[in-house]
Amino acid sequence: MNSGLKSKLSIFVGLSLALLAPASVRAGVPDIDINYNVNDALRADPRVNGSEVNATTENGIVTLTGSVENLAAKTFAVAEAKKINGVLGAIDELSVAPSFRSDTDIANAVRRRILNSVVIKSQGLFVTCKDGVVTLTGTVDSYPEEQQAGLLASEVRGVKEAKNDIITKWRNERSDSDIKEDAITALRNDVYLAGESIDVSVKDGKISLSGSVGNAYERDRAFDDIRWIPNVNDVNNGLKVERFEGRGTKFKNETPSDETLKKTVRKSLDQDSRLVADAITIRTSFGEVTLDGSVGSHYEKVIAEQDAKNVLGVAWMKNNLFVRADQREDWAIEDDIDFNLDTDAVTEEFNLNPSVRKGVVTLTGQVHSWYQWSHAYDVASRVRGVKAVIDNITVSAADDTNGSNWSRDADLVKSIKSRLRTNWVTWWVLDKIDVTVRNGVATVQGDVNTWKELQQAGELALHTQGISAVDNRLTVKGVAYPWDEYHFKVTGF
Repeated sequence: MNSGLKSKLSIFVGLSLALLAPASVRAGVPDIDINYNVNDALRADPRVNGSEVNATTENGIVTLTGSVENLAAKTFAVAEAKKINGVLGAIDELSVAPSFRSDTDIANAVRRRILNSVVIKSQGLFVTCKDGVVTLTGTVDSYPEEQQAGLLASEVRGVKEAKNDIITKWRNERSDSDIKEDAITALRNDVYLAGESIDVSVKDGKISLSGSVGNAYERDRAFDDIRWIPNVNDVNNGLKVERFEGRGTKFKNETPSDETLKKTVRKSLDQDSRLVADAITIRTSFGEVTLDGSVGSHYEKVIAEQDAKNVLGVAWMKNNLFVRADQREDWAIEDDIDFNLDTDAVTEEFNLNPSVRKGVVTLTGQVHSWYQWSHAYDVASRVRGVKAVIDNITVSAADDTNGSNWSRDADLVKSIKSRLRTNWVTWWVLDKIDVTVRNGVATVQGDVNTWKELQQAGELALHTQGISAVDNRLTVKGVAYPWDEYHFKVTGF
């Protein structure tokens, strides 16, 4: 599967369908307002640092121009633009202007990160680099390996572009009917896509999606949901982005029984080709999901938790999974993690210190945003031999010395409310969400309509420049769970 070609086709189809939408559909939000809201959101997002990014809009289609420091920032900029109310699609014309590194150093860094990755088990991948553009070739046994190689390449400092020409050849065969069943289940149970009009067809392992969703972000999310299903060879994302007034007020809360929720989480884990879930057991109680048992790597433990959190009806969860990691010397694990952090485009500027004891990694140091904190955790978790990661990195905003805590917190409240107001998912329920910030820690409270509103509000607050943590106390209207008995901090929700 050629992921580069697939991405280009996906963007083309999506934009074509969006542009063909009736004028009455496109008339929801003026282009001038979309411009302002997209630019405002990108500048408030620490993952993007959008001071050099500019958005222009025509008929709801946003074009992003300017430059960013790394490929990750480019990805986040496009994704966040698609979440803005009124956006039907996004054209990416951003350039990447990283700090200079020689092509030889870049290629060697990518090769080493591929070799120490717990995800990539296939041999014979080839890495070349010319003028900062990395090209990956070879054959792998699964789509997660293909995508992980591309991700690792994009994260290396100095990379301007990563061309992923790796081909996936699945070892085992599956019927189209089985693939279709998995795709329908994944889309139906996604907290963001439940209730959307999406039709699925499969032929020779190629999934075709048709129907409509509410925004460009949901269109991409549908693709993301099904790309991890085993034996999917390609995806034709023909979903149409439709914008019409009142869409957000049409909601249906589902409160699945414990047994139904357990079966749904089980299905979500089993159909994810990134992990082997045979040894995972699941317990459910009033919307709380507990994962017990074991997995083969810390990376799989993280993926299992993400899969469970994205299931409709999951209110909170406990991850008790034990990691059966391959045995490696602690010094070798520590050396690989240290190398990855030092060559990473996001973390290389910080003095982060990994230490390893019996496969358990402890990270220390200081960063400027929650995203940098979580990214360091992800970098460490993907190295072979890691059994657990203890992230003791502290988050301290770069401008902590400027102004009083009170004034900074007040500005952060305004910034979060602005992001809630312009986001497609949360603007319908802005008056239902109360936001407070104390010393950079945000608390969001209120009673919203849907699960995706709860999750998206927490994510928007967390990805706001200057926020170090989020306490998400939002509840879902009409859901009969004993919320008052629980108090939890949200990072991934």
